[in-house]
Amino acid sequence: MGADRNPYVLLGVPFGASREQANVAFARQARALRRLGSAGRDRFTDLTWALNQIDEAIREPETVLWLYRIPFDPAVLTASGPGEFAPPPSPLPRRTADSGAALADLVRQAATEHLCDLVLEQAGRTPVPAP
Repeated sequence: MGADRNPYVLLGVPFGASREQANVAFARQARALRRLGSAGRDRFTDLTWALNQIDEAIREPETVLWLYRIPFDPAVLTASGPGEFAPPPSPLPRRTADSGAALADLVRQAATEHLCDLVLEQAGRTPVPAP
């Protein structure tokens, strides 16, 4: 048994779900995978394995020790595509008070540095006068 794969997570059903719930989840995901053609074949194999585990291998879910259990929240399993979880972006809190002043200071520093580079470049091209 693969302890690294959880049939309930693969099908997107709560731990201990019935065979009927697993069948509905399998059909829903398999329909989406059929549209992908050969690209969805591996995922389809995983779904078939998961359905078989729930039907045959896990007769009493409460006694299964090899299967890791996670808190189940159906909203977490909402995916943008097969096998992809898509959490919404969370904005970071602002760390600067006035970005306009910081940008102006950065532009001044860049201009000064560029001017120094131009002066040094021109100095390298200027011939040294003979004594």
